[in-house]
Amino acid sequence: MSIEPDFSSMNETDVREIIVRPLLTLLGYGHGTDATIRTEQRLRYSNTFLGRKNPKKDPALVGRADYICDVISFGRWVVEVKSPSEDLSRDVVEQAHTYAAHPEIAASFFLVTNGRMFKLYETAKLEKAALEWAFDDVDDNLLRLFNILSPAAFRKRAKITLVDPGKPLGTGLPSRLRIVGGEITYDDHSSSHPLLRVDSIRGLRLPVTGGRVLRTEDKRIVAHIAVAKVAPLMHELNDAMGISDGSDFFSATEYLSTDPEHPTIFQNLVTTNTPAGTLLDIPGLGKIPMPFAVSCTAFTEAVGFAIDNKFVGTMKLSYDYTFSKIPPHARTALEQRMGPIPDTAHMNGSGRFEVFLLEDL
Repeated sequence: MSIEPDFSSMNETDVREIIVRPLLTLLGYGHGTDATIRTEQRLRYSNTFLGRKNPKKDPALVGRADYICDVISFGRWVVEVKSPSEDLSRDVVEQAHTYAAHPEIAASFFLVTNGRMFKLYETAKLEKAALEWAFDDVDDNLLRLFNILSPAAFRKRAKITLVDPGKPLGTGLPSRLRIVGGEITYDDHSSSHPLLRVDSIRGLRLPVTGGRVLRTEDKRIVAHIAVAKVAPLMHELNDAMGISDGSDFFSATEYLSTDPEHPTIFQNLVTTNTPAGTLLDIPGLGKIPMPFAVSCTAFTEAVGFAIDNKFVGTMKLSYDYTFSKIPPHARTALEQRMGPIPDTAHMNGSGRFEVFLLEDL
């Protein structure tokens, strides 16, 4: 990778940014792509279906995985980073294993490193590292790592291990399901930008109007979900951005889970670009051209399980926006009302869902 750094002057943050992040880039991972990197995601059993027997008595499982490398809808692996002064002890390995095995992550592999040494484990095989090497040997092991951890490797394994289309979707389930109703509830949301108001999102409930669940030709399970146009302005913007026909959520799991402690993870990634001048039909005002261009990368993860002809669970949402070509007069008017308008924005959110299923005859 490079000349060995001075480990004596490095801390954990240095290892993450100087050693680990460049390695992840070499392996093909990057923010906002379909092989994305999530950093320090808090993990918590906050819902009864995620493994907690008694929410009033059981302590919440809390932690932060340093890196989650996610080949969206195909699988993921976890990196736990320590400072060079800390040994990669059994406690460190077990800590990383709790993140990798967490129902909301379900990682196939996890890597622990202090910069000096690296240990790669299969999540299901904790007894011995699958691969172990020192910093000086990173280049010699790069091809091995690529064959195990690269996005291409995850996709290849999925094609080999997943069952063929036409097989049952799960215990007591047919090979195809029809979505006949349900509801999505949006809970806490936060925004870094004055243009992205979240007050109207919190508590919003959207009826699910239809859809299908089946296996694709590449053997993943896909859930196509259509939602009612309850919020006209939101859906008008979605129409303009080309995402009005519902959402496709994919999972490389073999079967839909019926076990609350081992839920199925579905994921959706959409990248859109809406040019300045795009016409929006604003209620009461007619068609108004957008005064600036908007680019958006939206990542949604739904975690749930099937029970009594329903698929229920929770979801996490992450949106990254870029605003460009804002005319000076429009920027001035906006900033007079809202203060400084940054060119980029981020919004996070959470929610719950309940989807009703019937056999698709």
